[in-house]
Amino acid sequence: MDRIVGTMVAGAVLLTASSCALPGAEQPSAAATQAAATAAATPGTAVTPFLPDPGSTAGPAAAALPEAKFANPDYYAMPGQTINFDVSESLPRGVNIAQYEWDFDGDGGIDQAGPIPVATHSYPAAFEGTATVRITHAAGGLSTASTGVHIGRGPRDGLPVAPVNVSVLVTAHSDGISIVQVSWEPGGLEPYRWGVAVDGIPAGVVEGKARTATITDVRRTRDLEIGVVGFTENQAMGTLASVILPALSE
Repeated sequence: MDRIVGTMVAGAVLLTASSCALPGAEQPSAAATQAAATAAATPGTAVTPFLPDPGSTAGPAAAALPEAKFANPDYYAMPGQTINFDVSESLPRGVNIAQYEWDFDGDGGIDQAGPIPVATHSYPAAFEGTATVRITHAAGGLSTASTGVHIGRGPRDGLPVAPVNVSVLVTAHSDGISIVQVSWEPGGLEPYRWGVAVDGIPAGVVEGKARTATITDVRRTRDLEIGVVGFTENQAMGTLASVILPALSE
């Protein structure tokens, strides 16, 4: 039997280890802006950076750079469902002309290109991989980003399921403080570790093979929720199951 020692309402042991944009540059000429907008609006067309006026010794105008980023770190869907890949927050303030090149399956090829920061796509079959976007804005700044794509499963698939038969037994009591033993059984595959919590406050962890844990110094001035949850090896948390430990009657 594993043992977790500590005060349950405060001082509990934690269960889990758990754009930079440059200032805007001088505005390009109206003719240059129009040329860039025309190029960006044509899928697959390279966008030419702004250049100085003919005869000028100045280099290309400095510009704030895009920072490509997806709205979600991962996208989940079933085969045939449409996903909206959104990178609309990628451009620096004041910049609204850009070319977006999308690679939906991570093979390095461009599947779609255009001036819109949102792309829709559906996958005909199960898929685990990444989608990538490359953004080039009118002043020539370039940035790329990737996001996880999971087709055929939900975000909680593969996480430990809730334990079953969770119970709590008071094994000792004195002056309003109890020692309790928490017991449970796996509701599915055995997780890497189990976590125990009191009223949602992490209290400690035990190995996945454990089926009981002892908690000391449980102050029972009110009803307490004793919870048990499984964790994967990389600290992903499964579904919690809990039981109520009643307050002591006065």
